[in-house]
Amino acid sequence: MYVVRRAVQAVITLLGVSLISFSLLYIFPGDPAEFILSIRYGYEPSAEDVARLREELGLNRPLVTQYLDWLSRALRGDFGMSWTEPKAVMPLILERAQASAELFLATFLISIFFAFVLGILSSIYRDRWIDHLTRMFSMLGISIPSFWLGLVLIWIFSVNFHLLPAFGCCGIKHLVLPVLTWSFSFMAIKTRFIRASVIEELSKEYIVTARSKGLAESAVVLRHALRNALIPIVTYLSMSVSHLIVGSIMVEVVFSWEGLGTLLVKSVFERDFPVVQALVFLSGVVMISVNLVVDLLYTVIDPRVKYGE
Repeated sequence: MYVVRRAVQAVITLLGVSLISFSLLYIFPGDPAEFILSIRYGYEPSAEDVARLREELGLNRPLVTQYLDWLSRALRGDFGMSWTEPKAVMPLILERAQASAELFLATFLISIFFAFVLGILSSIYRDRWIDHLTRMFSMLGISIPSFWLGLVLIWIFSVNFHLLPAFGCCGIKHLVLPVLTWSFSFMAIKTRFIRASVIEELSKEYIVTARSKGLAESAVVLRHALRNALIPIVTYLSMSVSHLIVGSIMVEVVFSWEGLGTLLVKSVFERDFPVVQALVFLSGVVMISVNLVVDLLYTVIDPRVKYGE
């Protein structure tokens, strides 16, 4: 029953995301047909040309009809043609998706690994030197803007020492600086949350019982405290997908990484609305899917969670 309820909620949320994505075409002032013609031909179109294109694209139909048509095509992966390039929108996105996926996965895995290591160590050795260093690192990561850190890393490792390439996405060496930049703030925020969650669990009575049985401190933390702290941690990590998506835009622009972030910025500046609509809609689909999967994984993390209740 819970699965059905969550699936219905996901569908309703997806419809809301689709409405927002579709409305992007009409949020900006002016006629979309005029935008297309001015971009395509580079001059002010005549009224006849605008009327002809509106008829061709169906922009003169009722908005409800346009939305339902756009939604039915979007659910099939058809977002129309780009206004600035002679390509369909979906193949254009797929061309950039691999580069973004490489950067995303490398950043996510490295960030989560070190966030767990530092957060657990900081909670075990609370108020000791390692805890103070971890908290200082977290504050720096939260305070330093990613774009500034990226420029500093380029200046140090590319300009001064010529160790790593500053721009492009053509290999592992090109991944190092973007991943370092993106991981720093993401890892810092997650480290603080993991530390706080584990410390909260370590203060509970069942931990005192586990310690009284003579269990090693590592077993107490990893087998008991961390497992019970996983639900809020995993929930927080799933909510952080939006943070990663937004962060990718800034990092990709700084390092000229030819991914979906730079495609979104380029499309916004060029008013290529079909691409913007598709990227906003697909981002919503990813976030909704991640949250749904995490909700369903709760029973695996903690068998005490009963969805039917």
